[in-house]
Amino acid sequence: MRDKLTTLEQAATHVKSGAQVVMSANLQRAPMALLRQLVRQGTNKLRVVGVVGGDINIDFLVGAGAVGIVDTCSVTLGEFARTGPNFARYVLGGRVVSMDNT
Repeated sequence: MRDKLTTLEQAATHVKSGAQVVMSANLQRAPMALLRQLVRQGTNKLRVVGVVGGDINIDFLVGAGAVGIVDTCSVTLGEFARTGPNFARYVLGGRVVSMDNT
């Protein structure tokens, strides 16, 4: 049986620019190390789908300039912020397209 373990860097190479990425809203289990690696490798123009909303995961990717379209019902930072600050700034500035999937 082949080894299925890989490095974070290797795993992130499977997410190409322009890909669709689906994530759930959860401040406790956001895959932040992987998301930071996506930004480091220059991944951009992602379509991010937030299942049951989005949290710091989507707000981070938007703020890093890696997202072109956000498809979700909301992006918040839980009890810390009603709306993700990067998400709000990029949507209002026309730098990200927001698709409402409520």
